[in-house]
Amino acid sequence: MKQLLLRVDDDLHARLTERAKREHRSVNAIANEILAVVGESNGRTETEKVRARAAALGMLAAPLKAVEHGRQVRDVEALRAEVLESMRGVGEILDRILDEDRDRLL
Repeated sequence: MKQLLLRVDDDLHARLTERAKREHRSVNAIANEILAVVGESNGRTETEKVRARAAALGMLAAPLKAVEHGRQVRDVEALRAEVLESMRGVGEILDRILDEDRDRLL
């Protein structure tokens, strides 16, 4: 096993230390995981690269799982489709609200 001396700024070190404490791991383990993700990015799609970076940064949500709804276990894809359908049109509403806020601030 090789050693790598790496100089990082104080803010980055503090964030790595905080993450290590949250995950009950060492800063070294966290840094190794992040570097491994960056080092293995060849041959992957852009989506896979973004997902890997998000995972290394601790920002990736857990995948959807089948959930029990009453006595019925719901299919993940059906649940995803239902959620997407329930959000249809929300973007336009949010755009309008943000535009109204911008107008008030100007």
